[in-house]
Amino acid sequence: MALESIYLYSAIGGGVLLLSQFAMMLLGGDDGGLGDGMDVDAGGLDAEGIDADGSTDQSGFWFFEMLSLRTLAAAATFFGLIGGLLDSMDQPPGVSIGLGCVAGYGAMYAVYRAFKELFKLETSGNADIHNAVGKPAEVYVPIAARNERAGKVHLYLQGRTAEYQAVTDHDSSLATGAKVTVSEVVSSDTVRVTPAGQNS
Repeated sequence: MALESIYLYSAIGGGVLLLSQFAMMLLGGDDGGLGDGMDVDAGGLDAEGIDADGSTDQSGFWFFEMLSLRTLAAAATFFGLIGGLLDSMDQPPGVSIGLGCVAGYGAMYAVYRAFKELFKLETSGNADIHNAVGKPAEVYVPIAARNERAGKVHLYLQGRTAEYQAVTDHDSSLATGAKVTVSEVVSSDTVRVTPAGQNS
């Protein structure tokens, strides 16, 4: 596939997905990665560390905290736009790809930070994470086994879809889409989960 086509498909595909995410959020539907009910620091670089008896330092997986459908769509959109623009200016492929990647990463981080700040303004409406214990949830970002690395889960809490970081004591990693149960609150934005139907 020609480089020009890759840029075009990235820009169009990412743009459509990004716009659909914003549209669903405005219409009150699924927000594609950051639930209204999550803690204000969920997914943040400055979130509280996980307790010593449960997990590793969050600095070891900070990049994974940025990943969501919305941020990935933003990255694809701006990679395609900037890469395509430079390609149309007859810049060398290495230049257009490199700067396209930089633009994509910048867009990913900008969207991540923007929505983190947005949800900080909604603190008063946040759900109480302690009410999540015993609730069923679904894995959104894969969770590594034995507390090696946190992932993310979605659950329905206090009338809202909430998102929290999650770790597990389970011997096997939990893939995206796996059904789990919240067994414990680890910190203000992190829960411990077990596979659905298994005792904690």
